[in-house]
Amino acid sequence: MVYQQEQTDADKNNPDNEKLKGNADFKGPGANRGCTDILCALMLIACWFAMTVIGLIVTGVVENDKLPKGDPARLINGMDYTGAICGVSNTRNVMNVSILELPKAYYLPSGAPVCIAECPTEDNMEEYYCKYNVEKSILQAFDDAEATAAGSGAAVKAMMSMSAVAQYECMPLVATRDVMGYCVPEAAIGALTEMASAAMNAKIREQCQTDDATSWPVIDGGMTDKDYWLDSDSPINCTAARKGIEISADFLDPASEDGFFDRANADLYTTQWLIIGFGCGVAMTLGFVYLWFIKIPGVLSFMVWGLITAIWACFVALGGYMYLTSEKWKTDESRTDTEVQGILYLGYFILGLGGLWTLFICCIRKRIKLAVGCVKEAAKSIEAMPIIVCYPVFQVIGVLIFLMPWMLYMTYLASGGTVVVDCICPSASGMMDQANSAYASAAAFAGEEVEEAEVNCEDGCFMYKTFDYTDNAMLAGLYMLFSWFWTSQFVIAAGQLVVAMSVSTWYFTRDKKTVNSGTFIKSAKKAMWYHLGTAAFGSLIIAIIKTIRVIISYLQHKFRKSKNVAIKALLCAIQCYMWCIEKCMKFLNKNAYIQTAIFGYSFCKAARKAFFLILRNILRISAVAIVSSFVLIIGKLFIMIATTLLAYMFIEQNMDGDVNYIWIPTILVCFISYFTAEMFNEVFGMAISTILQCFVADEEMFEVAERFAEGDLASMIGKTNAAAKKGAVIHPEADAAENATNAADDGPELE
Repeated sequence: MVYQQEQTDADKNNPDNEKLKGNADFKGPGANRGCTDILCALMLIACWFAMTVIGLIVTGVVENDKLPKGDPARLINGMDYTGAICGVSNTRNVMNVSILELPKAYYLPSGAPVCIAECPTEDNMEEYYCKYNVEKSILQAFDDAEATAAGSGAAVKAMMSMSAVAQYECMPLVATRDVMGYCVPEAAIGALTEMASAAMNAKIREQCQTDDATSWPVIDGGMTDKDYWLDSDSPINCTAARKGIEISADFLDPASEDGFFDRANADLYTTQWLIIGFGCGVAMTLGFVYLWFIKIPGVLSFMVWGLITAIWACFVALGGYMYLTSEKWKTDESRTDTEVQGILYLGYFILGLGGLWTLFICCIRKRIKLAVGCVKEAAKSIEAMPIIVCYPVFQVIGVLIFLMPWMLYMTYLASGGTVVVDCICPSASGMMDQANSAYASAAAFAGEEVEEAEVNCEDGCFMYKTFDYTDNAMLAGLYMLFSWFWTSQFVIAAGQLVVAMSVSTWYFTRDKKTVNSGTFIKSAKKAMWYHLGTAAFGSLIIAIIKTIRVIISYLQHKFRKSKNVAIKALLCAIQCYMWCIEKCMKFLNKNAYIQTAIFGYSFCKAARKAFFLILRNILRISAVAIVSSFVLIIGKLFIMIATTLLAYMFIEQNMDGDVNYIWIPTILVCFISYFTAEMFNEVFGMAISTILQCFVADEEMFEVAERFAEGDLASMIGKTNAAAKKGAVIHPEADAAENATNAADDGPELE
């Protein structure tokens, strides 16, 4: 029985479903191509222009009544109890002082903030900050007292201020720290660091099994040897605890000169070039070491088949363990029959999955050999053009260049809404509950003077602000998200095109020794000159899907508290459906870009060709997907773990006395090496997919003597040719049984 993807008569007769055609004059991907999908490229430029217009409006460069001018300070600066934003609102308080001159927020005992000129740095119990109307009354009483009896005003002011403190309407000056426009009391920071240090010290004592910081603990079994606690195998290193050294609150204070954060910053400064060197340079070098390693004969095959066998063993072991557990539970009176049957059937189900996995691997076993060949050839292509792995760096730079104005525009747009004042109150259970909300006047931002109106928050509650946006602002924000989706996906698509163009050029070159990094540069120029429109077309589709998903997410948020279960279920189903559509389109787009790179097709034609090529070679693509996933995951782990280990060893051996915490630069090296491995894998994965399509094109377009395949791929075509000479009828997706009967591997259809 021949296993193949079922196709309708229309699909079989579709001209895009015909086998690829070629001749001996085929000169590879670089010849006979023109610009594709120019309209989409122009549409992307128009999208950027429209985004810039929105940005100029919200930044105030261009005036427009549809969108208000924003001010990022509205997002950061504090807000007083009247709803005016400190240092931003063009209003005056009851004392006729402009809020523009009062940029800092200072909290009163009631939790209501007032705007002040600068945060106090020292305690002063003789000076007070009060609510504006209270302060006006106190100043008026001071003036009246001075007019009546010179020198009596100070006593009256002090008495009224202390009385207002009892009413939570005034607050003496206390030492504070300016944190993004908010005056945070030093006492509050000290209390937090004290709590943190106490908790950490308690944890250390618990791990060291002692109630104090000096006595030696008694270990299970009566062991009291202090050497145990100094050994690295103990639960934690208890040397400091044994010496009475604890983590102090000052050590955890971010402003402490010799605290944790100060030492951490010093470590980062000392090891900054080491972090970059290991995270980028060494990680990239290890990537090439990995490529060299998997090219060693037998290594890649052992890795792949070893992992496949390990997965099968996991299914069998887990299923068998559950079966044995069910047998054990049968004699356990505390277990019900339902529990016994449940774990038994679950074991059968997992064993069934193991059986299906075995059958699936048997069906694609020869395709796995092809996949191994594709991976090896992809490794060769990258080694021939090593500069290709640096291309993602240019993609990151391109995204950052776009993000700089985009984030600026979004910040201004987000700050242009109407301020909504909310009150958060500590509940009896210690949770924070929303107590009240009130809208502040939009006229405050429009530059109009308004009367002071106190927001209705209970004493002890804390105020915060959110923003309410007009429909135009919401639509502008959605468009800005769309422009981000389109641009980011465009950068990814352009990178895939460049890699596909470079690797396909390497494949379709007779003399592979002539291919080098210069070939990559030439291919990148061709892809950028001819096919950026195609990248814009494919990325536009993904951007539209992502924008639809954002809208659905917004609706899900709106209906989050709704009791209509049907609507929430429908939105969830649509979201899942759109997620699947996005994944499928990304896969199809990637293969369409490879078709464009090889043949110079426009996006629509390339997508049709790619779809039917996938349909004709579904098992091959499945095998390559499995093998490439294994290889890429192992490669990522190898690069990240090896780089981190080498960095740790280097710092320990050469910089042990120069750093306070060796784990800080080590973690950063691990973090950066992960992203380096991701970039490396992105190029490697695209190269593997490109090699597969090049192999299929080579197989379908040329006779055996004219084909470009080398190495393992050439041996795969050789087996197909041997079968063809015997008169076998071969389908690209013949199942394993028929392949064994005909002694042939995958090959082109021979009618």
